[in-house]
Amino acid sequence: MARGIGGLMSFRFLHTGDLHLDSPFVGLTAEAPAGVAETLREATLQSWQGIVQLALDEKVDFMLVAGDVFEHANRTLRGQVRFRDGLADLARAGIPSFVVTGNHDPLSGWEPSVTWPELVYRFPARIVTGVPVIREGEEIARVYGVSFHVRDVTTNLASHFRREAGVRFAVGLLHTNVGAIAGEDNCAPCTLQDLRAADMDYWALGHIHRHAILAAGRPTVVYCGNPQGRDPGESDACGCYLVTVDDAGAIHPEFRPVDVVRWQLLDIPIAGMPDEESLIERVAGAADAARSVAERAIVARITLRGRGALHTSLQRPGVLADVRTMAQERLGETLPFAWVESVRDETRGELDLVNRRLADDFLGDLLRRFEQARVSLRNSADPGATRDTAAPPDPIVAQIEESIDLLYCHERARRYLRDVRPSEARLAELLDEAESMVADRLGGDA
Repeated sequence: MARGIGGLMSFRFLHTGDLHLDSPFVGLTAEAPAGVAETLREATLQSWQGIVQLALDEKVDFMLVAGDVFEHANRTLRGQVRFRDGLADLARAGIPSFVVTGNHDPLSGWEPSVTWPELVYRFPARIVTGVPVIREGEEIARVYGVSFHVRDVTTNLASHFRREAGVRFAVGLLHTNVGAIAGEDNCAPCTLQDLRAADMDYWALGHIHRHAILAAGRPTVVYCGNPQGRDPGESDACGCYLVTVDDAGAIHPEFRPVDVVRWQLLDIPIAGMPDEESLIERVAGAADAARSVAERAIVARITLRGRGALHTSLQRPGVLADVRTMAQERLGETLPFAWVESVRDETRGELDLVNRRLADDFLGDLLRRFEQARVSLRNSADPGATRDTAAPPDPIVAQIEESIDLLYCHERARRYLRDVRPSEARLAELLDEAESMVADRLGGDA
C-alpha cells in the first residue's frame, strides 16, 4: 500500500449507527399479508446484514458503529445475537469494529450473556478512549470514542475529545446532537466548533436519523443516519457511509443505501379524474412507479388531494378502504412488494371560480381582485402589447413590485430567495397558485 503525505497510507472504513435492531415498523395495519409482515419484522436485521456484506465486499479496514444499535436499554436476545454474528463475520475477515452506545442502548441496560468476538472494541463511558487501528503491523488511524452510561446524557462529551501527538489520522466516534437540532433528543449536546476544537480528521456521528455531511475537509463531520426507516417520517433513502482516505489524506465519504423496505409518501390529485376506477388505477400506478424508483420493497401511504368530482364519492363509508384493497389487488404479490398502507382523503369539492367571482361576499370580492391582478400582470408581460411610455405604470403591478422589493430587502426572508427576481409571467403563475390556495381554504365544498 502506498504511503502518502506525512506517512499516511490510504485506507477505507464503514460508518454506521442507529441500527435499532429487532424493532418494529410504526403504525402499520395488521392487514399486511404474511410475506409482507415477515419482511417488515426482519427489516432492521436484514439491513445490518447488508452493512456487514458491504464491508466484506469492499474489504474495508475497519467498521464504526455510532450508537443506538438497539431500540431499548434492555436489548432483545435475538437482536444481540444477530449483531454479534455480524461482528464475528467481520472479525473472521480481519476487520476490527469500534462501537459506542447511545441514548437508546446505554451501558446501564440489561444484556444477555453473549460473547463478543475478537477484534471488537466497545468504548467505556465517562472517559474518552483512543484505540489504534493496526494494519500490517502499523497504525493507520486511531479511533476515539465514549459510550453513554445512562439514557439521559446532558453533558458535552465532544469537549473531552483531544487528538494525541503523532496520530496519523484521528476519528471521533460519538452519539450526539450537534447544534441542538430541533425535534431530536438533545443528548450529549455540542456544536460544530466543539468538534473542530478536538482536532479530529473525521467525526463519525450517530443519533440523527437523516444522513448528512455537516462539514467537509478537516474535520469531515458526518451523520450516518439510520440504515432502515421504520415510520412515515423516515421516507428518505437509508444506509451508511463508505469512507475512503486517499494517499494524500483527502477524505471521501460515499453514502450507500442498504434499507430493505422504504416508506413512500405519495400525493395523488383528483382534479379531472372521471371515476373511481380511474382512481384505483392511479393509486396502483403511483405505488408501482415508486417501487421502481426505489428499487426495493416499499410501504406506501397515499394522500388524495385537490378538488374534483370524486370528492363526494370519497365521503361514502367504505369507499377509501375499497380503493386501497382493489389497488393492492392490482399490484399483486410481485417481489419486491409494494404495500399500500393507507389511502387518506384530503380532497375538497369542486368550486366554480368563474361563477364564484360574481358573488357579493368576501370571497367573491377577493377572487375579483385576483383576476384584476392577473390581467394586469399578463398585460405587462405581453411582449406584443403596445404601451404608452409616458403613461404611469399599472397601479396593481406597481403595488406587487413594491411588495416584492420589501421581501427581497427583508433580512431574514432574502436568504431563502433566489438572486433573480421573478418575471411578470412567473408572478402571474404564482398568483394562480395563490388563488387556488385561497379558494381551497375559504371556498368550502360549494
